[in-house]
Amino acid sequence: MNTTQPHIDEILRAFFEHELEGRRGPVTRQRITRVYQRLLDCLETDAETILVADDRVVLAAERELQPDGAFVRTMHAEDLLFGLESFLREPWLDPSRQERQDQRVQLRLTSGLIRLLVSARLIDGDRCACPLAELQSRINDASRPLYARLMQQVIPGLEPWR
Repeated sequence: MNTTQPHIDEILRAFFEHELEGRRGPVTRQRITRVYQRLLDCLETDAETILVADDRVVLAAERELQPDGAFVRTMHAEDLLFGLESFLREPWLDPSRQERQDQRVQLRLTSGLIRLLVSARLIDGDRCACPLAELQSRINDASRPLYARLMQQVIPGLEPWR
């Protein structure tokens, strides 16, 4: 586990800058940017519920000073990991309100962000094994119908896998 604890805003900024690097297509860049903004909105709106009491006090104090972006400025990688659970649920991942390609990008980027948290040792993969498995299961469950529809478009008449 990394001994320095970067804040969520630092982690996300580096991750999304890397994702945008070399992407020339405006549509792709817009999708990545929308996912980034949606994730920030989700964390600021819903992620407080995952915090322990002491962290809620810190967050409340930060929000008094400057409310915009308080969660991502004060919380760390493990809080991000647990906050991603909300990001993989409605309304943040809502099939009826998002374009399918946006959903695929959201799922791909969320999976990549989780890999970064583990590979950069920003979280303890062993200690967080259960939440990691749950997040991967959510990503798989949400991806399955999206890719089944995509394959049916590519190969008409293809039966979806189960």
